[in-house]
Amino acid sequence: MSLAKRSPNSRLNSGAASLEKVLVVKILSTVIKNYYNLPDSIEPMFLAFTQPLIALGHEVEHFDHVKTAAEMGRDVCGERFVAKVKNGNYDLVLYQNQGDARDWMTSEAIADAARYAPVVAWNTDDDWQWEDYTRHQAPYFSFVVTTYPHIYEANRAQYPNLLLNQWGCLDIYGDFHHQKDLEFTFAGQVYGSRGDECRFLRKRVGLKAFGLGSRGVNYPLLLRPRIRKVASRISALRDGAVNFQQINDVWNRSKISYAPMGASIDPNILQIKSRAFEMGLSGTLMLCQLSPNLDRYYEPGREFVPFDDLDDCVEKAKFYLQHDNERSKIAAAYYKRTRAEHLWQHRYQQLFSQVGVHRC
Repeated sequence: MSLAKRSPNSRLNSGAASLEKVLVVKILSTVIKNYYNLPDSIEPMFLAFTQPLIALGHEVEHFDHVKTAAEMGRDVCGERFVAKVKNGNYDLVLYQNQGDARDWMTSEAIADAARYAPVVAWNTDDDWQWEDYTRHQAPYFSFVVTTYPHIYEANRAQYPNLLLNQWGCLDIYGDFHHQKDLEFTFAGQVYGSRGDECRFLRKRVGLKAFGLGSRGVNYPLLLRPRIRKVASRISALRDGAVNFQQINDVWNRSKISYAPMGASIDPNILQIKSRAFEMGLSGTLMLCQLSPNLDRYYEPGREFVPFDDLDDCVEKAKFYLQHDNERSKIAAAYYKRTRAEHLWQHRYQQLFSQVGVHRC
């Protein structure tokens, strides 16, 4: 499925106005399309693997390895992937790689496809799954991308195809000037310890949650077994996943956004999550845990506000809700840095340089 015509002279969108133009390339984006398997909802990584590249003027085609594997099995998925790469005349293949529990084709198929075009794995959660998973997959790809500087520094000598890149921001839904009619919010999936954290912040400073699991934050009585049983049968009381545009709408309306950085397997493992960049154009103030290396991308206290624990989070949320000028200055600096350095277009120009892909 072709997503864009090849157009070397395509004008970059406003979010990439300051970016240098690069020679057009033909790319196969291998990524899931539907968010939470909802047919009318788009997965954020699908957008990230297509729209910024189109904005840069490249030709992009799509292969949904998740859907193909689910419908036809991983062996057939691999065969179709190899055939598409072999016959597609691609300059680069981007591959969404998320862990051994979600492998959608054999490693041998990936290595076979890499004979015909560079196959670049974009990895997630390398901070806790590098040893058990990513390093074993690395030899099958032409290149593997990690978003963790400490993983890159520790392993680049042994794995010369390891690249350091980072999550980015889409210039699609951010609306810096939108009226901020929500005070303190969390937008996303509420799971594990996030539920207790969000309920604590709701009680202490009025946080409002949006997304899968948010009913248990905004209406904690629904967590009681008998009430939950009844509520599960009433559509108005159910909650489900919100799509990426809806999440951005919440950020656009929020004065302050709570941004937990704990890993899903252990909240004590602090990550650099994509939301740190994704909310950057919304005009919100990001209030988050200071993950290792996050200060390489944003300056604490000037472009975002870090907190030490939930009590500290409460105090800082109260302070910036009461001091809107200070809040606005930090939100504006966050916006400016994101637009200047952290769009997905910036990430791809860096990636092209790293892998040496150029085409007239």
